[in-house]
Amino acid sequence: MANISTFSLPQMTDLVDRTFWDKMESLPQVMRNSGIVMEEAIPHNTGEFKRFAERLHRNQYAPTRDEGAVSTQATVQYGYEKDMQVYTTSLEVSITKRMRVAGKDRAIIDEITSLAEVCPNSIDLDLAHRLGFAWSTSYTRTAGGDSTSINIDVWDDLALISASHTLTGSASTYSNQIPGNPQFSKGSLENAEKSFAEETLNNLGEKMMMTPDVIVTTDDPNTINQVRELLNATADVSTDNSGTFNAYKSKYKHVVSGRIATWADGSVDTAKRKYWFLADAKNSDFYLCMLEAPYVKAPADGNNGEEFSSEIWNYLTAATYGIAIVTGRWIKGSKGNGI
Repeated sequence: MANISTFSLPQMTDLVDRTFWDKMESLPQVMRNSGIVMEEAIPHNTGEFKRFAERLHRNQYAPTRDEGAVSTQATVQYGYEKDMQVYTTSLEVSITKRMRVAGKDRAIIDEITSLAEVCPNSIDLDLAHRLGFAWSTSYTRTAGGDSTSINIDVWDDLALISASHTLTGSASTYSNQIPGNPQFSKGSLENAEKSFAEETLNNLGEKMMMTPDVIVTTDDPNTINQVRELLNATADVSTDNSGTFNAYKSKYKHVVSGRIATWADGSVDTAKRKYWFLADAKNSDFYLCMLEAPYVKAPADGNNGEEFSSEIWNYLTAATYGIAIVTGRWIKGSKGNGI
């Protein structure tokens, strides 16, 4: 390890920059890369809000036409809209003069390395909380000592997972709550699939065709093993089950998010350990909008990052982003508590 006490400020800044970007590239960012999150960049100077509109729905079927008659005009139904506002997360670390000259190289490297994780982890936690708090319309974000109220309702002012989602062009409602909140099993997965078949309606009240392709679970070992056993089950050709065909093999992508079963501050919430979701990634409208991707800001000679009286070097990481979910049609959820 290099002797950091010999580093000049420009050399230290170069070390921080290199460490930051190397670490950023190695982070898993599970929710962001899950396939159910749609990422969009917000161009600078275009404001801090972005409106997402539900896709237009029209009649899926054509009526008969009598000879010589004019065709029936299609009914086109506008859906709901959801406004997203960005917010900034940031954290600062300080490298003191004593740390530098006393040879605390390991402590300095640890601080620098962890700085690169802060904003990506914050984004991943905020995305995971959209599922961890999927039965609520808001929560207070307390991660890192925060106390910001986050509105997480969807287009119809209901929670993401609800038994009574409304439609704009019909009095019908639909549910994306897996009946009975069962723990994950083959039977409960089939019930979730049936819910997709019977409880997915367009805004005219007509049945929509969606094909789920992603299972999202917490990091509960029992649930993970249940999913893996189902998706990877095989039968020996010499056994009585030699004709068994695993209908689930390669059917679903399994996403394990270790941050779903957490409280708003990121600590463990065991009440959520059995949460699981079935989703259609192709029809997801779970948006992450980046105005400023995670970055690091380093001190320079003469700027406020280098404090004159204390000789502290301050390094800051920040990101500006927003999250919005327009509809709940593409996802079904269970708390796994049987209630």
